Amino acid sequence: MPKKFASSGANNLFMPKKTVQVLIFHSSSKWKSHFQSSKETNKLMVIHFTATWCGPCRTMEPIIHDFAAKYVGGVAREYAVQALRAFILIKKGKSVDKVFGAEKAALQKNIEKYMI
Repeated sequence: MPKKFASSGANNLFMPKKTVQVLIFHSSSKWKSHFQSSKETNKLMVIHFTATWCGPCRTMEPIIHDFAAKYVGGVAREYAVQALRAFILIKKGKSVDKVFGAEKAALQKNIEKYMI
């Protein structure tokens, strides 16, 4: 079940400001089903790989939720993620860009670049 967060507008998928939707997948089958359905839309999907023990990853958590409010809108192995704090931007089912690290500006720049 997707987690929904209330946000002042001030972070997985991006939805309109009214509802912030961050989807968390703990099974490969649920991820693949969602990924297949996303191929049929022109919405940008941002995939965030993280871990509870990763301090810098945790610092990005509120930023991700803020971005989700601001913008409409096995898996790690499949995308060759070798470091945490990894964001994969997906559009029409294809990876269009990657951002590594806790770099708010770089992530925001790439989100805006692919929102068209």
